[in-house]
Amino acid sequence: MKTAGKLVGLAAIMAALLWVVPAQAQVTLRLGNIYPADHSTSKGADKLAELVAQKTNGQVKIENFHDSKLGNEREIAESVKAGSLDMCISGLAGVGRFMQTVHVLELPYLYTDLDHLHRVGQALGADVEKLMLQVGIRTLGFFYLGPRDIAAKRPIRTLEDMKGLRFRVPESPLYVGMARALGANPTPIAFPEVYTSLQSGVAEAAEGGPDTLWSNKWYEPARNIALTHHILHLFHVSINEGSFQKLTPAQRQVLQEAVREASVYQLGLIKDFNNASLEKMKAAGATIIPIADLKPFAKVLESFNKSYGEKIGPEAVSLLEKVMAVK
Repeated sequence: MKTAGKLVGLAAIMAALLWVVPAQAQVTLRLGNIYPADHSTSKGADKLAELVAQKTNGQVKIENFHDSKLGNEREIAESVKAGSLDMCISGLAGVGRFMQTVHVLELPYLYTDLDHLHRVGQALGADVEKLMLQVGIRTLGFFYLGPRDIAAKRPIRTLEDMKGLRFRVPESPLYVGMARALGANPTPIAFPEVYTSLQSGVAEAAEGGPDTLWSNKWYEPARNIALTHHILHLFHVSINEGSFQKLTPAQRQVLQEAVREASVYQLGLIKDFNNASLEKMKAAGATIIPIADLKPFAKVLESFNKSYGEKIGPEAVSLLEKVMAVK
């Protein structure tokens, strides 16, 4: 009887161990991002990894791959959709390729400032999550980029100066259409190739937030920084739905909470980074050009914005109306 009792006790211990070990096994989520390590987006991703590790006591780890180490924006998004990469931080040239409806969130001259953009992200997060789940990608939240300006080889002071400009834009129909509406010649080029395209003259200008223009050194071959402030936009913090479902319910909740906290952290960073980046570019010899009147730029893009949403369909028009309702 004693032997039988010992065997029963041993079996109970083994069963308990088998239950505990999987719960304590570390989960590693790989996250791809196109920006250099000193960019606000990358700093936000690092904060996210720190928060997740802290909140799960090390059970969930996010491994960050900055600076396009896992591919350009399109490639990392395709990897997340396919499930060969767990997470990415990207916009229209990335995860937006799979759900056109969300493109309207990135239309030019839509937001007044970064705080307005943040309020829109909070108000429409559930709508975007639902849309992206249709293609197997879950939007956990947003980081923020902008306002986007133009680094050009020649000075841009008026709308007239945009005519015929070989203008590098992301590989996205929205940006191609925007450039064309401004009178420029759109030149879609993958993010890692922008610097060399400006150096060689394949492109005469490129656009991005001051943080981006500085950290990627685009101001070196294109030394005229025109403050067009044409786009502020949401950058999706995305996860493959299969990777998300592999987490426990508690881990999923922690990940979502950590994204919200990292989002606020990155929002604060980008404001400071943008101001500092303009000063650094100026000190490095770039010419900062404030635009005296942005109304002509915004005016020519009004009809573009309207037709772009209508071309995508009623769902996009409805989403755009929700954006416009957020003050």
